[in-house]
Amino acid sequence: MSNPAQDFAADAPSISQVAESQSLKETFRESLTVLRVSQFRLVLFERLLSTSATGISSVALSFAVLEVTRSAAHPDGNAAAVSFVLAAQLAPMLVFTLVGGVLADRFRPQRVMMAANFAAAAGEGLAALMMFTHAANTWNLLVAAVLMGTGGALFYPSSQSLIPRLVHEEKMQAASSLSRLAQSSTLMIGAALGGVLVSVFGPGWAMGLDAGLLLIGTLPLFRITVTALERVAEKAPGMVHELREGWVEVRSRTWLWAVIACYAAVLAGWFGGFLVLGPEVAKARLGGAGAWATIVSCDGLGILLGGVAGLVYQVKRPMFVGTILTFTFALPPVVMGLGGPLWAISVVSVVAGFSGEYFMILWTVALTRHIPQDKLARVYSYDALGSLSASPLGDLIAGPASNAVGTKAVQLGAGGVIIAATGLTFMSSQVRHLRADAPVISALPAPLGEEPAPGFAAV
Repeated sequence: MSNPAQDFAADAPSISQVAESQSLKETFRESLTVLRVSQFRLVLFERLLSTSATGISSVALSFAVLEVTRSAAHPDGNAAAVSFVLAAQLAPMLVFTLVGGVLADRFRPQRVMMAANFAAAAGEGLAALMMFTHAANTWNLLVAAVLMGTGGALFYPSSQSLIPRLVHEEKMQAASSLSRLAQSSTLMIGAALGGVLVSVFGPGWAMGLDAGLLLIGTLPLFRITVTALERVAEKAPGMVHELREGWVEVRSRTWLWAVIACYAAVLAGWFGGFLVLGPEVAKARLGGAGAWATIVSCDGLGILLGGVAGLVYQVKRPMFVGTILTFTFALPPVVMGLGGPLWAISVVSVVAGFSGEYFMILWTVALTRHIPQDKLARVYSYDALGSLSASPLGDLIAGPASNAVGTKAVQLGAGGVIIAATGLTFMSSQVRHLRADAPVISALPAPLGEEPAPGFAAV
């Protein structure tokens, strides 16, 4: 029976192995060959636009709420109100993510992505209109946040299931890395731009731009020709049956549900301790919207670096490495809670962003290899639902708890939750031993316009 130290040694390549392998430059160049797939390039273009909007919104929505809740009791805005609005943005994940997974497995996933972008654009447009007309308050911003969250709930499982249908499995890590690189770079730029727009023009203009970017982002999706999956039965089974099929895939794999449960706790701590309380701390002692934009941009920089790492470095045991990286999510709320300066918070945000991005690349490849692809969107929907299930609670608790016991106590507690959940998951041998080189499980034909890749077969 192995232990974690032995697992780490087994996963780390020796110096001679590195010397004998392809150079990083050659590996990077080979990874870029996936860009020859024209429809994958369309997906990248959509990601550039929609993720720019996400980056801007990550700054604009919180500061919109803080602006409309300023009072004598809360001169910098009410953190509890930010909690409620951000929880409302996450709440649709509990309702619509599973629906989005079924729809993406039943219909064309790119069409579901279009509907998702329209819903999110409606939310951003509503928030912008309310700010422009000086009619904004916590409640109508909450409604706008629900529309944004509904778009996100529908978008995630369909977007994750689309790329494996466009590229070969052997190019999947490169495709995932490039897709996430496109997102991380524009997330960073969008967050920086959001800080400028909020500081100079106000959050209304920022969210108006978001709506426009999301609408333009639907255009390349019209040119993607992935068709709906053929059904063996004369008619598609009911939604409940399809949801049950997806659940069976999740519960039958310990590594899968263990990591999902871990991230339920990790993201609750991250959202509450960092994303809710971070803007308040930035406004109170770090310099305001510009400081928060710097922190979010540094997180985006880390995400960018994690995407580059995904292009050039593969590991044998993806969840072993990914779980180790997850510990670093505790750093930003803890450093912020301890009163760290802006530069220190920015540095640990880079580290956390890198870890989260590289984990997501490893996670995507693991699911693509170990889950039947005709059920992949439904598994991703359970992934999103489970991982985000406790995040609204984290959002709701963080603001009132901060008012009651202080920001420092809440942020340090959030860091403790992240460390404890990750440590428990790391104890699972199935998590540590999951292999990246397992045969691919597929119920689909080869990707569009391609010959079947070696190993692309049902097992």
